[in-house]
Amino acid sequence: MNFWSIAYLVMGISMFMGIVFVVAWVAGKDILMAFYRRFRTKGCDVFIANSNRNISHYYKVPKDNKFKIGGLPYVTNPEKTMNLSDADKDRIIDALKKREERLKQRITSLQRKKQVIDAQYKASTNPQQKFMLQAQSAQIEVHIKKFQSMLRVKQENYFKDRRPAFFYIEGDPVPKDFYEYYSEMDSKILDNLLSRAISQAPSQKTEQDIKLLKMFLIGTIGAAVIAAFLAYRNMTVLEQITKHFGIII
Repeated sequence: MNFWSIAYLVMGISMFMGIVFVVAWVAGKDILMAFYRRFRTKGCDVFIANSNRNISHYYKVPKDNKFKIGGLPYVTNPEKTMNLSDADKDRIIDALKKREERLKQRITSLQRKKQVIDAQYKASTNPQQKFMLQAQSAQIEVHIKKFQSMLRVKQENYFKDRRPAFFYIEGDPVPKDFYEYYSEMDSKILDNLLSRAISQAPSQKTEQDIKLLKMFLIGTIGAAVIAAFLAYRNMTVLEQITKHFGIII
């Protein structure tokens, strides 16, 4: 093997190892999760939010209609609790009662709001105002029916990349439905956030990640150049030694 073959080999290995290191540093966990999801086709994505508003992501295969995470059970369907312990059943019943109370409060609040709008509609003489009030009343009626349908206990799951996905609050074994917590104010806030995000420049974190990636690439190229220089130097020393002892390579 001559000098240039060694130099190209060292440079190629250095660049390959540098690229592998950068990819592993940036997306190593995501890559492992992708392989895990690929080979465990019966698994589900599980998202758990804690009191600090941090969300943990797991990929689990349910066993006996539940996931066991952090020593706590999280059920996929609250209607199927035959294989659970009495303590877990009590926790599920308590969570379902709180959910029912929360939904009924939302329904009562919307009904009161609809009554106020209907009274304003009857008292108004402005056709345009009556049309707007009628549209608001119809929209609130849709929300009331939606929350009334949520009172029925069922399996609450979404889908992520064609796999079932469940969302929980830490310590609460019953899966959550996002629409249960969604309100008109949330809709306005989300619209404002999206508009602001579209109009803003790239975030500072994104710029820092790009700079770090450039630094790693420059470092990789520098390491390859140094490796080539060292290979050339070693080859020169080896030639001098062989000439000194009269060895022909």
